[in-house]
Amino acid sequence: MEKKAIAYTADIIVGNNGEVIDREFQKARIKQYAEENGIEIIAWFEDEVYNEHLFSRSGLKQMVACDKKCEYVLVERVAAVSRKWVEVKALLAALGTKRRRMECVTTLWDCVSQMVRSHYRKPTLPYSVAACAVEQAQCESSSVNLVSEYGRSRRAEEKQTQGSETSSERKVNVRCARKAEVAGMRYRTA
Repeated sequence: MEKKAIAYTADIIVGNNGEVIDREFQKARIKQYAEENGIEIIAWFEDEVYNEHLFSRSGLKQMVACDKKCEYVLVERVAAVSRKWVEVKALLAALGTKRRRMECVTTLWDCVSQMVRSHYRKPTLPYSVAACAVEQAQCESSSVNLVSEYGRSRRAEEKQTQGSETSSERKVNVRCARKAEVAGMRYRTA
């Protein structure tokens, strides 16, 4: 079964010198990508004038409203849509309601392009955020705050009673005593 997509192009203004990545160049790149990846382009949408306000573009509005069944929306690069994540995120949400995914033909490393790629990526960490939060809560409940447990006044008392013990020995003894207490054992100093 061949994947189906709709494609979108808009003139992209590059920098302040007025250079433009034109729609014909974008179309050629999208067609090449579609052929290489077994994707059938069932509709094309374009806007002649680049405008940062996405939903004021007639071609983009028609693309979002398109009822043809497809899995992808192909663009040559994210900048054909917008350079602002807030705008792109709104478009991704609109496409998500129709179970469509935006696929960029050219892989760029600017922040917005990376965010679009990671928008669809599943987490690669072994734990989900919820599992990490539970694990963190468990660690916090079992961790020991030595200052509250063995406050400053207690340290002063230890100095007086254990006079010959050095500060590093005292720290080790306090840690070992706490670990033993947590394990349900008694710790004895020599």
